[in-house]
Amino acid sequence: MGEFRLHHVKFFEYLPSAIQCFAYDETRKLLAVGRVDASVEIWNPEERWYQERVIPGSEKRRIDALVWARGRLFSAGLQGDIVEYDVKKQAPKKSTYYGNGFWCMACNHAETYLATGSEDGCVRLYEIGEEGVTFERPLDNQEGRIVSLAWHHTDEVIVTGSVDNIRVWNVTTGHAIQRISVQRSPVAPTIVWSVAVTKDMTIISGDSSGRTQFWNGKMGTLLRSFASHRADVQAVCVTSDGMTAFSSGVHPLIAKFELVDKDRSGTNKIWVPSRSKVGGNDHTHDVKALTVAGDFLVSGGVDTNLVINSSALVPQTHNLKGKDAYLRYRRKIISFPQRNLVCCASKPNLLVLQYPTYLEVWRLGSTQAVSGNNGDQLPLAEKPIKILQLKIKGSDHIVCSAISRCGTWLAYSDVDKVRLYNLILSSDNSALSPSVNKVPIMPTSLKPAHHMTFTSDNRLVLASQDCSVQVLAMDSVQPTMLHSFSPQADSINLLSVSKDGGFIAATDLAGETHVYNLNKRKTVGKLPGYKHRVTAMNFDPKMASLMIAYSDRTLKEFSASTLSYTPWSRTVYKSGLHPAWLSRRDLIGQLTFNPQNSDQFLVQDQQSFTIIDKAKPLPRPHQKLYKESLGSSPSPKKRKTDKEEQHSFSICQKFKPLLFAGCLEDPGWILIVERPKQSILESLPPSLQQKKFGT
Repeated sequence: MGEFRLHHVKFFEYLPSAIQCFAYDETRKLLAVGRVDASVEIWNPEERWYQERVIPGSEKRRIDALVWARGRLFSAGLQGDIVEYDVKKQAPKKSTYYGNGFWCMACNHAETYLATGSEDGCVRLYEIGEEGVTFERPLDNQEGRIVSLAWHHTDEVIVTGSVDNIRVWNVTTGHAIQRISVQRSPVAPTIVWSVAVTKDMTIISGDSSGRTQFWNGKMGTLLRSFASHRADVQAVCVTSDGMTAFSSGVHPLIAKFELVDKDRSGTNKIWVPSRSKVGGNDHTHDVKALTVAGDFLVSGGVDTNLVINSSALVPQTHNLKGKDAYLRYRRKIISFPQRNLVCCASKPNLLVLQYPTYLEVWRLGSTQAVSGNNGDQLPLAEKPIKILQLKIKGSDHIVCSAISRCGTWLAYSDVDKVRLYNLILSSDNSALSPSVNKVPIMPTSLKPAHHMTFTSDNRLVLASQDCSVQVLAMDSVQPTMLHSFSPQADSINLLSVSKDGGFIAATDLAGETHVYNLNKRKTVGKLPGYKHRVTAMNFDPKMASLMIAYSDRTLKEFSASTLSYTPWSRTVYKSGLHPAWLSRRDLIGQLTFNPQNSDQFLVQDQQSFTIIDKAKPLPRPHQKLYKESLGSSPSPKKRKTDKEEQHSFSICQKFKPLLFAGCLEDPGWILIVERPKQSILESLPPSLQQKKFGT
């Protein structure tokens, strides 16, 4: 396989934003995740939780509630406006200010009306039309803010949670038909943070006293009350059949409740706490959002992670098959964006790190050592140093960024426009900050971009908001638009350019991968389709072939000129990849080739990176895939002649979680960017103190 040296970067202090709310689209099977920084992520559970789209955040926007309605996405917040998003362009479409801070919002089951609960104690109805939402009418006003809200499945009744009470509203008349008083604390009022309602009109509430309660919504009487948590219950949800409910909050335990038939008569059903635990200690901080997404129970909050459990199965320690089925659902997704936040300029040894509101440019460190033992830390001749921090002036967050290979051009885009800068680096590659000159005039036909990259001859290739690929020629005063290819069927989620700049590959969320000939400015064609999403791709720097990784961890290689499978890809199809490789749930997020040996390429997920050598045979099912890890000192018990070490996969699990891992153009060098979990935890606010066993 050869010897590699690593640039081990741990100074990327990226901090994911806390999760604020969820919205699940049952028709399209998509989960929208709203975060505190006002960004919205759209996840596909059926593609191993692939993050399909990201709507960037804004300093002027706040998201306290998310709603899907007929494939359209809406948000509301305490700033007092309702925002509709253009999901295809991944940007806000229309924002209407109504002047009242919205704590909550929900859509009726017919998906024709939105109901909001506001700071002034009023429920307001909005009609969903083709042009947006229109204020319809308010329901009767009440004292105290409305912080939670749910529609009954008939769409004739709305249930709201407020301070010290729950109200049931008749939507037609606008009057409250039930007022339920909750137990008030002698110290402070009780806030009903979350409510849900079943088809038989059972109301489930979670409040600031730590109780999860079940009410008869028709009679206004308490059915069952459980002191389920030691602090505020901020989220409750119920399965579609109304048989199982979940709650969580500041005390990050997920409590599960089941509706059981007490005497098997069918008429005497009661809610009881489940004996099975959900999630264990998956969360370290407050849980702010909880929802049932198909067969999944999804939770999230201040610790930023997306935690997945089964909403139906229970862990069965006495039944191995049942336990395995449950564990297949359960996982914790570290909330790093499934898009690239790191890019390199190989010639001047520069690294660009993308934060939401600024870019950092670093000069990588260097060493004089040319060899060492496996796993050794080489002495630094020069330490890495930050030479530039470029802050954005607007309120919208950065969508994508890129730096040219020579390091003289730096570009980024937000939802509004693309910005380009000319960097004049010091001639001796010193630590001096470069001179930064903003390019004043950009082509009027240039659209905001979702992805961008530079060719080797400094042409900027962009995947624009209108689903087309645009190519820009650099100039320090006025760049020119070289070409704009025809739009693809949906948003472009991946973009790659061959090393010589001759070919462009673009994959969209309709599942189509198009290859373009940049020199001839024409479309070569469309690659054969596959049933799963493309998660990473890159061109072989020497053979003009395109390697693609899919969400099921399948790898395929195509000829860029003929769009046919390469011999290696046909071998993979016949032999199949190792079951241990395909069973890993982490998505492949990065794929790069070794510039010195095009038979070798590196693939990276959050927990590992793997160097695959196409010249070696594929691992067989009976062989051990995870042999001695790369970067570890060799074991004296291992023999180099061992047959199980002769296959093509070499896996390194020493660094995790990873934001980036890839081969550099500098011979024999790999760059890895690691963001340890402990560093993220230390940046979070304090959590609820919990007594641990033995302390």
